[in-house]
Amino acid sequence: MLRFICISIGVMSCHLSYAQTDSVRTNPLDDDVYLHPVDCITAYTLPKGEWIYGQSLQTLPFPSWMFYGITDKLTTQIDLLPWIGGFVTELKKPIPSLNLRYQFVEQHGAVPSIAFEAMFIYFWDTLDRFETVSTHVYESGAYWHFKPVMSYQFGDDWYVHTSVGADYIGALIMETTDTVEPVTRNFTKSWNPNAAVGVDYRPSPFISYHIACNYGATLTFLENVPRKFMFTYGFRVAPFYKNRFGILRSMRIELLSINGYFPDLKTYQGIPVPIYPYIYWQWQRRP
Repeated sequence: MLRFICISIGVMSCHLSYAQTDSVRTNPLDDDVYLHPVDCITAYTLPKGEWIYGQSLQTLPFPSWMFYGITDKLTTQIDLLPWIGGFVTELKKPIPSLNLRYQFVEQHGAVPSIAFEAMFIYFWDTLDRFETVSTHVYESGAYWHFKPVMSYQFGDDWYVHTSVGADYIGALIMETTDTVEPVTRNFTKSWNPNAAVGVDYRPSPFISYHIACNYGATLTFLENVPRKFMFTYGFRVAPFYKNRFGILRSMRIELLSINGYFPDLKTYQGIPVPIYPYIYWQWQRRP
C-alpha cells in the first residue's frame, strides 16, 4: 500500500516543546534531524525523548506510524497500521512490525556519521502490498531489511547519505495485469541487495532541497518492496516556523516526485513532478 499522502498529528502534554524556547517563537527547518528525506535513509537518530507521529489519510480511521528517540543513539519506528489495521485486512490479525536505527559514530573531522537500521515484518499469509491498475506486488512470511548507512555534512548546508545492505522476503509475487501477455515473477526465501544515495541542501530556515536514488526496499513510498529502483526528488518547507502556535511552528511539508521501476516486470509507476505532499510534526521534550 502506498503512502503518497501522510499527515501527522501532534497532540502533546504541556511539558512538550521544541528545539527552541517558547520565548523565541521560532523553530527553523535547517537544524532538524532528518530520518528519511524523500525516502532516502540517513545515519542520524532523534534525540532522546523526541518523537514524530504520522497519520496517512489513506489509513484513516486507523493510526499510521511514529518515530521515537529511545536514547540519543537509538531511534525506533513503530508502524502502527499493521499492528492495528491488520484486523481489517484479509489476514484478520495484527501484523508484527518493528524498525530500529542505532548510530555508532557521530561525524568528527573526516569521519562520517555511521548508523545501522533494521526492520522486521511478519505476514501471516499472502498480502497485496502494492496495487495499481497495471501492477500488483504480494508478500508473505518474514520480511527483513538491514541497512548500514553513512552520512556526511559539508559546511552548513550540504549533506550526503549512502547505504548498502540486504533485504530478505519469505515470499514475493510480482505481476502485471494490463499487458497482452501478463508477466508474473515469484521469489521464495529470497535475499536481495538494497542501496541508496541521497543529497540534501539546506540553504535557509524555511526550505531544503533533496534528491535520492534507491534500489530495494524503502520505508515510506512503495514501502518494504524489494527488487525495485526508485528515484525521488523534491523539497521541504517550514511555512510557519515563526508562528506563535507550536503546532504550526513545527509543521513541515515535503513535496516530492516519486518514480518507481520494477525491472522484473519492466514497468514504471510514479509521478514525475514534485507534487505529492508529506506533512509531519516533530516534537521534542523540553530540556
